[in-house]
Amino acid sequence: MPKIPFTVRRDGRYYFRRRARWQNGNDFSVIIPLSTCNAQEARGRSAALAAHFDKVKRAVTAYFNLDRTLEPEMLKGLFENELKACLARLVEDFYDPENDPQALVAQARTHASAYDLAQRPGNIPELTEAHRKMLTDAGHDEDAIEWVACDLDRYCGKDTITDETMALIAEGLGVEPTPAVIGRMKHIHLQAMAEAHRLASHFLDEDVQAAFDPEEVLLQKRRQNGEALTFVSNAGTDTQPVIVPSPRDIRPANEDSEITACVFKRHHPIRFSEVIPKILKLAQLAGHWNRNLAQYERVLRTFAWITGDKALGDYDHSDVAKYKNALLQMPRDYRPAKDFDRPFDEVAKTFKVTNNARSINTVKRDLSYMSTAHDILAEDEWEPKIPNTKALDFSKVRFGKHKKVSPKTSRPVWTVAHLECLFSAPLWNGGGGNLHRLDENAGSEVYHDAAYWLPLLLYYTHATVNEIGGLRVDEVHIGDIVPNLEIKNNDVRAEDGVEGGEKNVNRGRIIPLHGELLRLGFSDYVEAIRSEGHRELFPELYLNGARVGGHQFRNIAWRHMVTWIAEHMNVPTNPTSKKSADMHSIRALGSSFYAQANAPDLMRADVMGHARTGTNALHYSKRVETHGMDQVLAEYRDFMGSHIEVATGDLLKMPIKLLPLRHRSRTGKPKLREPDK
Repeated sequence: MPKIPFTVRRDGRYYFRRRARWQNGNDFSVIIPLSTCNAQEARGRSAALAAHFDKVKRAVTAYFNLDRTLEPEMLKGLFENELKACLARLVEDFYDPENDPQALVAQARTHASAYDLAQRPGNIPELTEAHRKMLTDAGHDEDAIEWVACDLDRYCGKDTITDETMALIAEGLGVEPTPAVIGRMKHIHLQAMAEAHRLASHFLDEDVQAAFDPEEVLLQKRRQNGEALTFVSNAGTDTQPVIVPSPRDIRPANEDSEITACVFKRHHPIRFSEVIPKILKLAQLAGHWNRNLAQYERVLRTFAWITGDKALGDYDHSDVAKYKNALLQMPRDYRPAKDFDRPFDEVAKTFKVTNNARSINTVKRDLSYMSTAHDILAEDEWEPKIPNTKALDFSKVRFGKHKKVSPKTSRPVWTVAHLECLFSAPLWNGGGGNLHRLDENAGSEVYHDAAYWLPLLLYYTHATVNEIGGLRVDEVHIGDIVPNLEIKNNDVRAEDGVEGGEKNVNRGRIIPLHGELLRLGFSDYVEAIRSEGHRELFPELYLNGARVGGHQFRNIAWRHMVTWIAEHMNVPTNPTSKKSADMHSIRALGSSFYAQANAPDLMRADVMGHARTGTNALHYSKRVETHGMDQVLAEYRDFMGSHIEVATGDLLKMPIKLLPLRHRSRTGKPKLREPDK
């Protein structure tokens, strides 16, 4: 059989392979599966790909022959390509039956203005009065201007286009990707996206809707150089800005027309807030929301507040957009419940665009809760008029690319030196009693409670504060061959009548107790608490119904411990997010102990409560079943002991002393030793 040009055959299947050598000496290879075992089909597909490859190669070679600067023709080509690609995506959204065209028009307008501002040199952290006047002259009202500010901060800024992408394009054009070149290319792309959104805002114009090719008609509406920013239709004669009414502003003439305009099978007059108890009950019965119902209720009531708590039959997809944009506009530390008695539109005018905005992941979480609520109501009140559709689709809300945790948002970690500093405090070495545990002038007593043991347990077990703070006494097994504590769901961490404690299936685990915990007398403390008849290992953390477990410990002890460290050392702080190291940062320090070549990832995952990775770890490693729990715990105890750096070597074992229950763990503010007079 004659060889097929530009192909290779592997395991009976054909692959297209070509290599090009550019004038700069770099080689570029392409391997594309032809998805066939048939030689005749492979020959035809290879010939087509070879022709296309030659065409692309000639185009790239032509760019290499230029003087390696951004020529006007290059810039024009970049602009045209991005404009048409972006416009095509926007037009496609209009044809999606689950989208509200009016809402898309409004979004296209604010995005266009945000991209116009983003392409200007420098960064615009906040809109100036000049910007606002320009936007007003362009046809934006006050609410739309706030959306522009939000869009500029979230979706349309310069950081939405990565330097790496622009550098790759520049290299493909044969241009050195200097910062100036990358900045110029970003400007072109932002300019093209602004124009695409501006054109998309005219999609509902009569001349566009009547055209066979709407995209071509929209492209004919492009602004001329120097023309003022406006959203007035080019086909119209009215010089005033076109204001597209929101669907909720279009009121039916009578009840029959109202029911006709309803997007649901039946128009239900009851308001959204009236069905919240029903949603919570059905969600709990169906297994969607079993715990922490108060948080879900807050999300539902916030949705009712933002959307005006309308009759259920008056809702449509534009309310999803309003809800999402409102969440993005709220500051991170804002609590909506305090303003439920005021109209949302009035409160929203007080919001300012700052770096303290809610995280995208928090917004996604709330939208997910609302998606579940919609699915419950879709069985009756929100049953869609068109089968197999969603009248309110919270799951289709799109966001720009972002990372859940990045160097700009991550919380920094403690170092061993910081924990050694903490354990040098009077609380562990000799101080006072209630509210004087961190006072160097208060005495020489050492008392045992959550304030004493919880930071030590966090350091030597790497568990979370809620896992340790929510332990039962009978979950600490001092009498076993290898003393250990057990992390599992229990009634101490119960919410809404459902036991809790395991964040996921991997968090249920048994952790051997480090030798330092036993040396300092942890077993004696457990026996003392058991003798008092308490259920909780740290009962003082459950006296306050409003704050329990880790939240109570943070309130009465941890914040003062951080102040103690700050009196002696710099507290690690992220310069961008301004987040400081917290209790959970001790867990990150513990995980860092195992970031060594000789630390088996399987053992690290088991100790930390993380998911195992790899076929062997997931499916074949059954050491507990083959060798027994005692041997495995002994091996894990030795593993932890060989990697954890001891931070309490200078602490002495002290006799167990317990304060009155209501005085336990209340450390008070730190006070340094007064100088001798």
